[in-house]
Amino acid sequence: MYFGYWLILGVVLIVLEIVIPSFVVIWFGIAALLTGIAASWVTDLTAQTAIFVVLSALSFAIGWFGFLKNAKARSQAGQGKESVLGETGIVSVIKPGDFPAGTVRFSVAVLGSDEWEFTADEILAVGDRCVIVDVLGSKLKVRKA
Repeated sequence: MYFGYWLILGVVLIVLEIVIPSFVVIWFGIAALLTGIAASWVTDLTAQTAIFVVLSALSFAIGWFGFLKNAKARSQAGQGKESVLGETGIVSVIKPGDFPAGTVRFSVAVLGSDEWEFTADEILAVGDRCVIVDVLGSKLKVRKA
């Protein structure tokens, strides 16, 4: 009797997740959709609510601890410099001075950050592609790609 309401609630929660990307609401939307399917057989609203609560807890736990925890572990933060040598980025800022220096931006975070200050042995311009050749403390040494 209430299965249509559960399905509508599930769709609304999943759409809300798209609008407000928190990666939390989606698990409750999935639980509501599954409760809507289960409501085809279970007609008591109290039992349906209990099913929703259990499925919400399960989907949240599986999603949060199973999916998100593993996704964060794939970061390169904390790895040695050898893991980033050869990565390419684009020069975003050039600082005036005696030697070429500035900021380089990477499309994927390198050692935990997507922007790094750099030095180079050759003249670089904004928009040039460059390759990491060394890590010098808090700066990168790059060359033109």
